[in-house]
Amino acid sequence: MHKFKLTLCALLLTTASASALAADETQGTVTFNGELYAETCSIASDSVDVQVTLPKVSIQTLKASADAAGSKGFDLNVENCPVGITQVAAHFEAISSSGVNSATGNLTNQYQGASAKASNVEVRLYNSDEKQLKLGETGAPAQVSNGKATMRYYGGYYATAATTAGLVYAQARYTLAYP
Repeated sequence: MHKFKLTLCALLLTTASASALAADETQGTVTFNGELYAETCSIASDSVDVQVTLPKVSIQTLKASADAAGSKGFDLNVENCPVGITQVAAHFEAISSSGVNSATGNLTNQYQGASAKASNVEVRLYNSDEKQLKLGETGAPAQVSNGKATMRYYGGYYATAATTAGLVYAQARYTLAYP
């Protein structure tokens, strides 16, 4: 019986110390892997600086947090894709840290002109299937055919609270990615 109690006690101490060690882990690892291509597609001249004019919508359409409206599609065209590249996508990034809301993944309203600036509104990007595409993510790929491809995305208004009337300006940068 004494051996049983000692064994049980040793087992309990081992379990307790393993749990204590697991709960006290304060270090981890982040590993990044990637690949760079020597030859890639070229952004077509009509897609270097794309201007998307969102429709004018009423603030009544965007009167509560998470309301969305006014989406509009835009195309990004590429050409001169080398043989072997079968898909291409746009990887969207904010131009500055103030240009993105990290909680929503949307572009913030950066309008700074003389007219009124709309408040509580962001610009949300969407994939071709109209599902949200957060800044820092790569969009849905397009198939390359005869060295060309057209990637389709959308942008639209997104309310963070009841919006106020005014102008909206948001800008993102994109890089070609090869999924």
